[in-house]
Amino acid sequence: MCLPAARPRFADLTGIVLSFACLIHCLALPLLLLLAPALSRWIALPEGVHAAILLLALPAAAIAMKDGWRRHRRLAPAALAIMGLGLLALGLSAHEGWIAAADPDAADRLLTSVGALTLAAAHLVNWRWRHRGGGHKLPA
Repeated sequence: MCLPAARPRFADLTGIVLSFACLIHCLALPLLLLLAPALSRWIALPEGVHAAILLLALPAAAIAMKDGWRRHRRLAPAALAIMGLGLLALGLSAHEGWIAAADPDAADRLLTSVGALTLAAAHLVNWRWRHRGGGHKLPA
């Protein structure tokens, strides 16, 4: 079990790992499937993967950004996290067919990839600002 002070750090790390897992899923898996069509039935992930990753990313981002705000008082990481989570949600919506897109698979990959990168950037910036300067507010 994480100590109270370690929870936000763990949340940032979890957010970074999940963001990159999303990116790998969205970019590497389709490339692998294109290169090895015979393996596609064994490599295919369950339908709920997109929703599960988003449901794990939400609390990780919330915990990390809340602690980051308490330490560095900067809104940029939280704003980036909200944008990243929104893009991930739009990617899920495209994947599920909840929004109209000319090419739902391409929209899913694009939105999810940009969302994952944005969310990872939010966690990295939050981590850097939170651990820099002993937790004191940094100059703007």
